[in-house]
This record gives sequence, C-alpha cells and structure tokens, in this order.
Amino acid sequence: MDERVYEAFLNSEYRKQRNKMKRLRHFRRQCFLVLFTVLLILLLTVSYHAILSKATSDEPVSYKYYTSIEISYGDSLWSIADKYAGKEYATADDYVHEVMEINHLKEASLIAGQYLVIPYYSTEFK
Repeated sequence: MDERVYEAFLNSEYRKQRNKMKRLRHFRRQCFLVLFTVLLILLLTVSYHAILSKATSDEPVSYKYYTSIEISYGDSLWSIADKYAGKEYATADDYVHEVMEINHLKEASLIAGQYLVIPYYSTEFK
C-alpha cells in the first residue's frame, strides 16, 4: 500500500512539474508574440512616415553666421534689424532681442563707434 501511495505522489509531482513547464513555455511564447507585434507596429509606423515625408525642399538651406559691425551715428537696433534680419526671424523685435542678448546689452541705446556682434543668415556655406 505504501508503494502505491508513493507512486501516486511521484506521479502528481511529475504532473505538477510538467504543468508548470507548460505554463512557463506558454508565458514565454505570449511575451515573444507581444514583443514581436509591438516591434512590427513600430517598424510599419516608421516606414509609413518615412514614405510620406519629403526629404527635399525647394527652399535653399540657410546657414547662420555672426559678424561684427561698427555703429554709425543715427543707427538703432531696429535699423540694424531692418538691414540684417531675414525671414528666419518672426519680427524685428525677435532679432533685436537676440542682438541685445549676444552683446550683453541691458538697454537698446547705441553709441556711434561702438562695435556689435550681429547674426545673419546666408545660403552660401562659408
């Protein structure tokens, strides 16, 4: 009688171990499928956007440069902005603010003979 009980116990332990391994394989398979699905969706999304995007533009590339200018009598930051600010700046005030920031100016008044570093854009690569 003890032998049959021992065999039944061994069989139940074997079944438990086998079921545990099946559940583990099933879990791993599900994880792999979820990961594969996410990667596939990501790949398709990136491919779709790459196909739709236009890599070329009719507009030429502008490069930002800096130069130093000497202030003449009657010059103001806004007259400099009218001369040097291009379409890259939304307003002349944006350009003036950047010039003031670059030159560490606290106020907008200029002195003739003073030098300022100003930004400008050019399509020519220098």
